[in-house]
Formats: sequence, structure tokens, C-alpha cells
Amino acid sequence: MEDLISGGQLSLTQCRFFVLDEADGLLKQGYTELIDRLHRQIPKITSDGKRLQMIVCSATLHAFEVKKMAERLMHFPTWVDLKGEDAVPETVHHVVVMVDPQKDNSWHNLRKHVQTDGVHHSDNVRPGNNTAETLSEAVKLLKGEYCVRAINKHKMDRAIIFCRTKLDCDNLEKYFNQLGGGPNNRSNPYSCVCLHGDRKPHERKANLEQFKRQEAKFLICTDVAARGLDISGLPFMINVTLPDEKSNYVHRIGRVGRAERMGLAVSLVAAVPEKVWFHGEWCSSRGRNCWNTKLTDHGGCCIWYNEKQYLADIEDHLNVTIQQVDPDINIPVNEFDGKVTYGQKKLNAGSGYENHVAQMAPTVQELAQLESKAQIVYLNRHFKKVRTV
Repeated sequence: MEDLISGGQLSLTQCRFFVLDEADGLLKQGYTELIDRLHRQIPKITSDGKRLQMIVCSATLHAFEVKKMAERLMHFPTWVDLKGEDAVPETVHHVVVMVDPQKDNSWHNLRKHVQTDGVHHSDNVRPGNNTAETLSEAVKLLKGEYCVRAINKHKMDRAIIFCRTKLDCDNLEKYFNQLGGGPNNRSNPYSCVCLHGDRKPHERKANLEQFKRQEAKFLICTDVAARGLDISGLPFMINVTLPDEKSNYVHRIGRVGRAERMGLAVSLVAAVPEKVWFHGEWCSSRGRNCWNTKLTDHGGCCIWYNEKQYLADIEDHLNVTIQQVDPDINIPVNEFDGKVTYGQKKLNAGSGYENHVAQMAPTVQELAQLESKAQIVYLNRHFKKVRTV
């Protein structure tokens, strides 16, 4: 679009509205100058004398960058907050599963396992060697196992699965196809498609459509690829790794629990630090075919990722304690268990959405009567004072 505008093939002089969707994502990805440039080229008063209207949308609208942009470009903006700052919808049941290779030794004997990201290919990792590197590799193996366990336990037939990197997405896709008999097996219980920045645009579009048509059960993606996804009735979401940005946690689990339909979000959290890839500007290939497993402070492209700290930051940010469940991923009996079907509306009497209006009607009527009485009392006292004066 910018090329068309700069080439004089697309004029902005007749624009009445300037709409930015996923505004926080655009700003964090460095599009501030582009937004400013487009805004300058749109007349602030239209040909029929009306002021340009700017609309900014985001799942995490309270980001500092969004507020700063609003102050700079918008006149007396009205903030429409549908859910409160980084609030978790009541329709989402979100739980944490701790992945602790020191307590769960099953990784010693895994015959089939997810291919790991290769950060430990030069390390002496093996069962019985309890170095930080060995435990980190064990976390990667267990997370693949726990992801499949969550799917089987809750009979997930449709879910978005978030991975931290594009390589993690590719490896999980291979693992699912390995378990299910290959990508072309129509009866594959783990049929999946991938969505990330290294897949070509036509492939990403085709994969997303395949998932929407329910021809694939699982959509494996990164945060960037999942921006703006709106898939109705989605029942399940799995975080293979927690995001390092608190707001992205809310964004991820917000993929389920939409349109008053219940959703379950499961996060797999490593109990020990995990060594992961981190390709910054210093990496000449920005991650492509890079196998420099040194830490970034030693000229490499890896960091230690402390998920327990990220979990604490998310809980502090949301002012909640996220429910932890055991490695068998049994959801304890509570207001969700046995009373909802994930992906469907909550129907149980007393707090169900189905009869919400009927349930509220008597209370609303009572409030209206109280309001009328209060107004009459006020008017009587007011006119009494006027007559006295």
C-alpha cells in the first residue's frame, strides 16, 4: 500500500476514516513512522466539511505506545474498553502445568519424542547427568509429551498451539505427523498446519483456511502469525512456552472463550531454566541456518529462559494466581468441571448466559423503582427549600 501511495497510484485525499487494527503490534514492530506518514497525507477536514475520524483497535489497547500515539494524532479520543486492562474473560478457564524433569523422569525412556531445537547439540546431555543443559533438554522433550497428553486427556479436536519460535513450530508439526501416521493420513488424530513468518503467504493463507474448515485439528503458530486471528467457537489453546511479554499472554488465551463460548487454555511452564534461541540484530542471518549456541553475552545467539519468573510476572500483572494442575492434566472439580462443554455456551442455571436477560430482569426492575423513588425524594426536598426561601 505504501508503494502505491508513494508512486502516486493511490490517493488518500478522499479518506474519511483512518483505522489501525492490531495497533500495539504495528507500533512494537516499528511502523510508527509509516503510520505518521499516512496520517499526514490524509486531509484532517474532508471535502464535505467533516473531521477525519481515526479508530484504533487492539486486544491490548492500554499499551504505552498506543496511548502515546493517540495523544499525538487524535483529537479528544474516546476510549471504549470492552473488558478492562488486560483482563481475562470469564469464559476462559486457564491453567498451568509445571514441567519438572527433576520430578518426572519419564523423559529418560521416551522412544518417540519431539525433535528439539538443537541448542544442546554440543553439550553432554544424557539421563543421570543433572547439569542445567541436560535438564533444559529434558524440558523440551517433556513439553512435546505433555502437549500430546493435554490433547488426549481433554479429547481436543480443535486447538491453537503457541510455540516460541518458528523452529519450535516446525518441530512440533513433524512430531504430530509422526504420531499420526503422516500429513496425508486422513484419520490422523493429530492433523495439524503451521503458521509462522517463514511460511510463504499463499501457504499461510491455505493453512489457515484448512484449519477454519476443520480439515486440520491443530493450528501451530507463533505470536506474530496469530495476530488478529478470530476463529469462532474455538474450544482449546495450548501454550507450549509462555510469552516473555505479559500482554501477549492475554492476547493468546483470548483466542478462546469468544462469543460467550467457554474455552480452556493450558500453559506448559518449565520448572527449571531452559536454554533457547535468541537471534538479535547481531546475528547476520537473523536465525536462518544459524547454529551459534553460545550465550548472547559471549557472542552467541542463545539465552536462558526463566518461565517461572515469566509466570510470576503474568500473575502479578493480572493480579491473579493461575490455577496449577498436576502433570496428568486433571482439571480439579470446580465451577467449570462437568458443567461446561468447551467451545459451547455455558448453560447451567444460576449463572448461564442462555437465560441471562430473564435472570437480570427482576433486579433491573427493582433498581428502576428505587431510582424513581430517589428522584421523587430529591424533588420534594428541593421544592420545599425553594418555597421556604
